[in-house]
Amino acid sequence: MKVNKEELLGALERVKPGLSSKELIEQSTSFAFLGDRVVTYNDEISISHPVTGLENMEGAVKAKALYELLARIKSEEVEIIQEKNQVLIKAGRSKAGLLFEQEIRLPIEEIGEIGGWRKLPEKFVEALKLCYPCCSNDMSRPILTCINIQEDKMEASDSYQIIQYKFPKPHARKDKKDKKEKSLIEKPFLIPASSVRDLIKYDIQEISIGENWVHLRTPDDTVFSCRTVEGEFPEVEKFLKGDGDEFTFPEQTKEALTRANVFAKKEAEANTLPAVTVKAHKGELILFSKNEYGWFEEKIKTEKSANFSFSIGIEFLVALFYKLKNCKIESNKIGFSGENWRHVIAIMSNEDGDE
Repeated sequence: MKVNKEELLGALERVKPGLSSKELIEQSTSFAFLGDRVVTYNDEISISHPVTGLENMEGAVKAKALYELLARIKSEEVEIIQEKNQVLIKAGRSKAGLLFEQEIRLPIEEIGEIGGWRKLPEKFVEALKLCYPCCSNDMSRPILTCINIQEDKMEASDSYQIIQYKFPKPHARKDKKDKKEKSLIEKPFLIPASSVRDLIKYDIQEISIGENWVHLRTPDDTVFSCRTVEGEFPEVEKFLKGDGDEFTFPEQTKEALTRANVFAKKEAEANTLPAVTVKAHKGELILFSKNEYGWFEEKIKTEKSANFSFSIGIEFLVALFYKLKNCKIESNKIGFSGENWRHVIAIMSNEDGDE
């Protein structure tokens, strides 16, 4: 079977996030070929993408060996021959044999059948990008490590901050059979933020909600399946209400955050997003970050005096500043809001804010 090398590499690249770093589940560090698709699975997510020219190939190959070999081959086309215990790859004067397991032992059947596809609500990926940094990393409270997705909104919280994004209307479609409006999100679900970090890199446009799994599809037929979490997300609507005094962040804040970011990432906490403490006091805005290698502080003059202190992910705050520079300050929280979304953060006491 002769296949285009770049097309095959592209398909493998699409499904790589579904690989495990360690083989805790058998074949979870392998590419599984199933007819006309290549599949990866790591118990949290599974990704599949079409492959051309390998329709009769069924089995599993170690991902690292196959990907690195193809990446180093200069030929535009490679020949792939499936044998009993190996897959033979030929390109020009080079050839290699890779261990091939004909029996696929990945528990792909857990994902279940994928039902009818529905178009995602408008700006669904934008909402995911806003919400996932607000999720908790505390696995003792698994619900807060997830984004709560409902038919008309998306929300997340780590108990110190809350964000809610309301999908622009219309978020429903007419059913061809009974002529009634059907929600694009047919039932609510909780999706782990750890899965969303990879999901937001894809141009997902369709959704199918299954039993314990949700499936999302791109226009070129990449299917990204995520295991969902059972449970009930806390009611957050009442905490989002309020107004307060307006405060405008100085223009220099965004650039100062890039410097604070140097000391925000903690290597010992690889899964934690880089964070900064933001404090307003006596006509100054103070940014502070700290990790195992050192610390950073920068003071910026403000036009209006205010008194507050909070901690937040730097990347999230920089992204906010591309949209707005104003917030509303209340006695116990600070609020940001934009088109279709609102974000509130608990204000720390002055004692907590001093560094």
